[in-house]
Amino acid sequence: MPPADIPPTADHLRDLDRRLVARVGEITREELAARRRLLQEISPETAGLVEVLERYLEGGKLLRPRFCFWGGAAALPREPTAAQLEALARFGAAIELVQAAALMHDDVIDHSPVRRGRPAAHVEAEHAHRAAGLVGSSQEYGVAVAIVLGDLALSWAEQLAAGVNGGLAGVRRARAEFDALRTEVMAGQFLDVLHQAGGFTSSPDAEQAALSVIRWKTVPYTVLRPVRIGAALMGAEDSELEALSRWAIEVGTAFQLRDDLLSVIGDQDETGKPIGGDIVEGKRTVLLARTESATDAQGRALLERVVGQAAASAEEIRAVHDLMVSTGAVAAVAEDVRRRATRAREILGAAELGALGRAGLGALADLATDVESLPA
Repeated sequence: MPPADIPPTADHLRDLDRRLVARVGEITREELAARRRLLQEISPETAGLVEVLERYLEGGKLLRPRFCFWGGAAALPREPTAAQLEALARFGAAIELVQAAALMHDDVIDHSPVRRGRPAAHVEAEHAHRAAGLVGSSQEYGVAVAIVLGDLALSWAEQLAAGVNGGLAGVRRARAEFDALRTEVMAGQFLDVLHQAGGFTSSPDAEQAALSVIRWKTVPYTVLRPVRIGAALMGAEDSELEALSRWAIEVGTAFQLRDDLLSVIGDQDETGKPIGGDIVEGKRTVLLARTESATDAQGRALLERVVGQAAASAEEIRAVHDLMVSTGAVAAVAEDVRRRATRAREILGAAELGALGRAGLGALADLATDVESLPA
């Protein structure tokens, strides 16, 4: 149990965060350079896959590696040593590769054309196929490349995590958490696909089904397992892991609910995704479930006509967004985000954790759950 220590300054937190982010970037570049050399032995074409992955990773906020780092710091009574920061950064880089794999495959599943303001991996490969005048379907080629590259990223993530040691007693527990992360996010992805198809019948209603998808698709690999990986790696006690888990579930759920709002009232330049993407893709979100529940027959007819229709016009998408606002669904989801963020702060405040990690986790949670800065 970390004893009470002096609360860190905001400058100290920012400095540590920058050091972690910089080291994760260095590790990722080093690892991908080594993979490029291996693939070059196969062919120059396969080596080119690394460049695609490097471009795909550009612009990420490294939220998950940062949760991992501050979770580790929360299990310590003092600042992590250089060796501990290195181990946390390596696990963070591995988590970020899992994130890349999940997003590549998710974009294929959801037919999403854009990621981080750039063409999604399958769309980039489709364009490359067409520009090179290759034979066959450009679209099918793009999907195939994204699947292969996602699988490679997942494999490299495992190799990177397997190399973490540094003489730390918590490596085995951290590896078990990393294994759980990968299983849970894939299970959550399946539940998402099943829910989209109307087959998630064990859930009592649409809203609970959407919350279950969040719990198993978003929460584990965004907040819960990264935090637990870092804390376990630093030797956290079971009571500390339990407190961090309760905190992470609130933060991770609030994070995804906020992300759902961004599809309606967000800034496209900031999100890197087209506004209305969830409507076109037919995402069965909590926001949509609440809109369906609160609207009348005319509103439900609008939703049935527009949601999930790739050919929906900008005017139709705006009409659905207006309905989400006018029914109070947007306000209700925003209030849920606030309530969960508040509960998370209470859990963190009561937990016996190191002051440095507690402050870092709190700052990161505030960033991930902020709804006050969103357009009204």
